[in-house]
Amino acid sequence: RSAGGASRGTWPMRLASVDLLPGLLAPAVTISPLPTPDDLAETEDLQFSDEIRTLAAALGHQPVPIYNWVQDHIEFMPTYGSIQGAHMTLQTRRGNAFDTASLLIALLRASHIPARYVTGTVQIPIAQVMNWVGGVTVPEAALDLLGQGGIPSIALVQGGEIVAVKLEHVWVEAWVDFAPSRGAVQREGDTWVPLDASFKQYVYTPGMEVQTQVP
Repeated sequence: RSAGGASRGTWPMRLASVDLLPGLLAPAVTISPLPTPDDLAETEDLQFSDEIRTLAAALGHQPVPIYNWVQDHIEFMPTYGSIQGAHMTLQTRRGNAFDTASLLIALLRASHIPARYVTGTVQIPIAQVMNWVGGVTVPEAALDLLGQGGIPSIALVQGGEIVAVKLEHVWVEAWVDFAPSRGAVQREGDTWVPLDASFKQYVYTPGMEVQTQVP
């Protein structure tokens, strides 16, 4: 569902939890032991545009370079729901967890690597959340950004202080040639591997004190 509650198309959604982020709440749940044709299909959000096909080819149709590119080049936006789809996320170089997952899945499927959405509830330390949503300096500001973006979230308080945030999240599972190369070389997939290209930590550079540094 897109921000504001309006439905924006449908795509295969798997409900599962895996050891992906610190403090994940539920044990692993096996959904489908093997890929299905749906795990390679185009959808409204996963259109194989010329740009996506070109990028997938430039990355060698390999899962590790594809994941690293999306992780390194797509800025996280604290909103909720499928808003842009894969092609627009590639154009804007920014997106929420749904949009980033759509781009990653589109690149993988365009490389003939089965991939699917996964949803779950994750628990993240508040310091990482503050960095992730934009480098804010107080926990309340991070919670405000999550709330304004429509991300379902709950603050966890210990000793009168916010220590973590529990929130709804989306990531990807890809059918990767995991043994023995751990996905470095994709020949024939053998394992569903969780990939989260939207969760990351940033290094922020302080701005210049203009009044004191510029005559």
